[in-house]
Amino acid sequence: MEWYQRHKSLLAQVYAEAGQRIAQFPAPLHKAGLVYADKFNPVKDDNGKDYICSLLPFWIKEPTGISDSQCRQLALANVYGMLYFFIQDDVMDGIPSANWKEQLALGNLLLLEMLAVLRGLFPSDSPFWSYYHQYVTIWADSVMNESRDNYLMTEPLRMAGKAGPVKIASTGAMLLSGKTESIGQLELAVDIVLTTLQMSDDWVDWKDDLADGSYNGLLAQVAAGLGRDTHEKLSVQEIENAIYVRGCLKPYVQIACDNHERLLTLEIGAGELVDFHSYLLDHLTQTAEAIDANKLLLQKGGFNYFLASQLNDG
Repeated sequence: MEWYQRHKSLLAQVYAEAGQRIAQFPAPLHKAGLVYADKFNPVKDDNGKDYICSLLPFWIKEPTGISDSQCRQLALANVYGMLYFFIQDDVMDGIPSANWKEQLALGNLLLLEMLAVLRGLFPSDSPFWSYYHQYVTIWADSVMNESRDNYLMTEPLRMAGKAGPVKIASTGAMLLSGKTESIGQLELAVDIVLTTLQMSDDWVDWKDDLADGSYNGLLAQVAAGLGRDTHEKLSVQEIENAIYVRGCLKPYVQIACDNHERLLTLEIGAGELVDFHSYLLDHLTQTAEAIDANKLLLQKGGFNYFLASQLNDG
């Protein structure tokens, strides 16, 4: 995880700066804001949360040639933006319930902070603001229509849309360095990584998404394999049978493998972004292989499975 460890101290500084500003929010929003920011701080305990949101500016610093100051400001803007959009997701998912007023108020203050940072980097006539408008519009379209349009089965890269505002950092860096001709390539690269990241999240969260009716790419693939409509409720047993008996995770992981091959052909020069994608892919691949290995042991007999489990536990 050199793509993380190399920038850990700088990332801690960015979160500290964000915390100092959030601490100045009016009460009680300052306390709520600090708690919320701490929840998503990957430096706190190396919890692996949302690396790309915070680290993307650092990963593209060398290929774009932006300054240290510009890199930190883009990272700070992305931290504020990440927290703002996560709050929007929470409100839409009904998570805040009793404190929705506090969440919405906090979200708007975080949005103001993000825009203040970005205005310091990009004047009002900068093309950056057209890209910003585009990414937020795609985000809105994605959160409303991913289930209806069944993104994984129709156009997998559209799964990146919900996290698309992350690209304000990568596109912003390209604009600051004058490398506008490479914006499209980097946009595609980030979308590929965000798609696989969403697929990884969908594997981890499929039970929660099944319970609350949220769109989930893995569940969409299971439904397609069963000849069922995406909107038709599946049972936990049907899904577990598809995963652990019929091996539906293999074609799911193949989509991520294809993503990686496509990412390598772009030659964007951002090696740490590619390394992060390898990290995501490795976890998905290892999960699918472990499921296959356990299934094979079960087919050979219960004693073999018991023996292997004891050895793994030891």
